[in-house]
Amino acid sequence: MEVRWYDILQEDGRPSLDYLNPQRRQRAEAMRLEADRLRTAGGEILARRMLAERLGCRAEEVPLRWDDNGKPEAPGTGWYLSISHSGAYAVCAVDRAPIGVDVETIRDVDEKFMRRVCSEDELAYALRGGDAQRRFWELWTAKEAVFKLTGHGPLLRLSKLALPENVTVIYTEQFGCALTVAQGAQNGSEE
Repeated sequence: MEVRWYDILQEDGRPSLDYLNPQRRQRAEAMRLEADRLRTAGGEILARRMLAERLGCRAEEVPLRWDDNGKPEAPGTGWYLSISHSGAYAVCAVDRAPIGVDVETIRDVDEKFMRRVCSEDELAYALRGGDAQRRFWELWTAKEAVFKLTGHGPLLRLSKLALPENVTVIYTEQFGCALTVAQGAQNGSEE
């Protein structure tokens, strides 16, 4: 498994929408905020570069597409990928086994919001000790990453504390962001 970050404000100048296919470019151009367009382009640039290295082709030749749920895929390549973005960053994870990734800029969240989106066990975990914000983002990114991995939800019922069989999560913090990668077993996982 490999995870790469793309800083939309620093890397290679501003990411271009030229990498996007016509439908994705149209969707990106319709986004109200330029930062959303840049994160979308940055995620696709990462995905194409990472897959091109593995496939021995140019980035624009990578057979990258999005399914009806917006999940990226590279059919027929044997590679799985997941893209996420938040703040100044786009992130892409690539692996031979099914994978899901979520990144979120760490920011303050009030307990009222935590109560709306966390189970009782999750809330107890988040509020235990003195670092509720970090623990909340650990839980939230795990929910999102597992959802991206499995495509099953609803999101609010997913939990790092009760993972589906054969799913593991890896959590880290970098660049002021919380990042979780959810990995499925190579054989027998649902996509």
